[in-house]
Amino acid sequence: MWLPRFIEAHLGRSGAGSDGAGATPSADGARANPFIVARNEFMNVFGDLAKRKRNWQLMAFSLVGLLTLVTIAYVRLAQSVRVVPYLVQVDRLGQVVAVGTADELRRPDQRLIASQLAQFVRAIRTVLPAAAAPAQAEMLRRGYAFVAPEAAAFLNDYFASPVNDPRMLGLRLARQVDVTAVLRVPDSDVWRLQWTETERSTQPGGATRTMAWEGYLTVRLAPPRTAETVQDNPLGVYVTSLSWTQVGESPSTWFRVPEHGTPSAADTTLDPGVKP
Repeated sequence: MWLPRFIEAHLGRSGAGSDGAGATPSADGARANPFIVARNEFMNVFGDLAKRKRNWQLMAFSLVGLLTLVTIAYVRLAQSVRVVPYLVQVDRLGQVVAVGTADELRRPDQRLIASQLAQFVRAIRTVLPAAAAPAQAEMLRRGYAFVAPEAAAFLNDYFASPVNDPRMLGLRLARQVDVTAVLRVPDSDVWRLQWTETERSTQPGGATRTMAWEGYLTVRLAPPRTAETVQDNPLGVYVTSLSWTQVGESPSTWFRVPEHGTPSAADTTLDPGVKP
């Protein structure tokens, strides 16, 4: 609506100027022509709209990029969740005295490491009867919690053999492991362990035997990062390499009474174990 009024006003002014005896000189041709002026006004108005549209587009793209970066940062932060251990000090009555975050894991006492390694050997070498298969699986899971990927490959190959598979052995015997010594090799991360294994046949009239074993384990310490690791391996003790061998066997066996009543030595053909 403003365009007709704009043209009419300029046309009227130009007509009034021409009626006078001495017509006043008009402005330059561009400003005197109402169509050119209207075109300039039109370009100015819509040019400003185009610039504003471009500015909003740039701002929108910038916000989308910023939102993408924030989303990626949140995803990476969620994937790298870490457990922050806390220490709670209590008095004799059980009242909380002080609470604070624990410092970065330092090398724990050697007695604690020895206890963890003894627990690892018992979990890996113990064989339960076939009726206790769930407990056997849980024991192996706890044993593997102390194993680094380098040593896990060795254990996988070891248990892959039917001679060493605890599920197969549990069908005919039970093995009890008693750790007798855990000593660290001086100035190294290698530990020497000694234990005895008592195998008892689950067959009627079966035999029993006791064997002495010796093993060497290389240990690495790594702070626990997940809640599951804190539960299964709180000290962060990981076995990177291991080897064991049988060093002796007790001659004691059980005896069974045949039908004729004369005692005879029991069959002692249990597997002697495989040396890795």
